[in-house]
Formats: sequence, C-alpha cells, structure tokens
Amino acid sequence: MHKSRILLATTVALICLAASAHAQSASEITVAQISDTHLGDKHAPHAAENLRHAVEMINDRHPDAVVLSGDIGENPEAWEQARSILKKLKPPLYYAPGNHDVHSNDVERYRKVFGKDYYTFEVRGVTFVVIDSELLGNYDKYEAKQPMPLPPETEEESERMLSWLSGLRGGEKGDSRDDAKKIMIGVQHISVFRDGSFPDAKPYWIVSDPYRSKEMKLLHDLGIKHMLVGHWHNGRVFEKEGITWHVAPATSWLPWGGELGFAMHNISANGDVHTEFVSLPAATP
Repeated sequence: MHKSRILLATTVALICLAASAHAQSASEITVAQISDTHLGDKHAPHAAENLRHAVEMINDRHPDAVVLSGDIGENPEAWEQARSILKKLKPPLYYAPGNHDVHSNDVERYRKVFGKDYYTFEVRGVTFVVIDSELLGNYDKYEAKQPMPLPPETEEESERMLSWLSGLRGGEKGDSRDDAKKIMIGVQHISVFRDGSFPDAKPYWIVSDPYRSKEMKLLHDLGIKHMLVGHWHNGRVFEKEGITWHVAPATSWLPWGGELGFAMHNISANGDVHTEFVSLPAATP
C-alpha cells in the first residue's frame, strides 16, 4: 500500500510537471528571422541555394511566423526569385526593406512589389512594428564619411513614417492604458547603434542623428525593449539605451566572418526574447 501511494504521488507530480512545461511552451512565441538574402549580388553566387536550404530548416522548426529583415535582392528580378523560394515557407512571412531594396529615392518601387514598407502585424497577441530604416538615413554611398541628407521628397516620407510611429502609442482607439499592456517588438534592417566590437566606423552601418534621436524617443515611448535587425551579416545580441538589439546573420555572404544562417527568437509571455543563431551547414558563402 505504501509503495502504491508513492507511485501515485510520483505519477501525479510528473503529470503536473508536464502540464506546467506544456503551458509554458504554449505561452511562448517562436519567430524565425532571415536577413540579407542578397539574391543577385555578385558577392553571393549561391544566395538562392542557401535561401532554399534556410526555408527547409525553418519549416522543420515550425515557428509561429517568419520575418525577413531586408536586403532581399539586388533588383526586381532577384526579388521575384526570392519570393518564389519563400513561398515554400509554411508559417506566415513578413518583410522589412533593406538598403539594397530601398534607396534614397525609390521607395515606391519596393511598395509596388511588397506592399507597405512600415506597418504592424500580430502573432498570438504580440505586436511587431516593422520600420523602414531607409527612411531614417541615406545609405546610397557605402564610402561616405559623414551621414548624407535625404532628398526632400524622401524626407517627407520619413516624417510621415515617424508620425505614424508616434500614433501607435495610443492604438487605434487612443487608449494608452491598453497600449501599455501590449508587448511590442520592433523590426528593421539597420541597427540604431553599433555594439562594442563592430569593426567599421562608417555611418553606412547605423542610423545616425537626427533620425537616431527621433526614433529612439518613439521606441521608448512605445515601450519597445527588443529590436530585430540585420544589415551586418553577422549574428550578434547586445543592449544599448534600454533596448536589446538582435542582429540576424545573413544567408548570403560574410564580409565580417562568422557563419551563414538565420535567427530563432523565443518570446516569453512577459516579452523577453531569447535568440538562437542557427547555422546553415550546407551553405556556401
């Protein structure tokens, strides 16, 4: 009889533990992040093959959603090739533009193919805020030593986007109390800051003032504590000014070394983000 009670208690404990683990797992959201696919780039002759491999690996992991954080391809033909490969993703896919997709004066070309370049989407109660970082600086010249101004018409587009971002704080109903309860995670191509070990000081790699200050104020106002970014082709996670920046690796080529791959983000019920970098073992730089 004593052994039966011990066995029963052990069984109940195991069931409770399993139920708790299942509940915790069910409350987590998993988002895969692909970045810098660069189809059509001379530096990345195997970009399409690598992207196909990433799609297969992501499907095997069954995330709730996938984001592609920019530099999809070098021209509209490359975009269409990328879209054809990405159609095989089983989870829903959301795009953010990169500086190889949108330059200082051609955002409409991107919009005609991909739709909005800044918008929000939701995954199981978490709001993702997609921002067009190419409206926050002029990245047309890689070698520029100082940040270059945007053309006047693009500056107007920038102001419209920042106004839209400011308007998110109250939500559609203007109720900031409801908004305060939301978990919001940002997505854009270019990071606002460097980490301590990034090797290049050119303004090409980050968002510079005056846009940096404007964006950071709005991100803080929205309570965004995590940003999913790309552009550096190198997986990194670092904290700066109250926000953790999750930089996804590229699937295309490696200007700074490291490994080709993608990022998997596990988002807890309270909005914490844990990032795993997944290498592409069969990929060719």
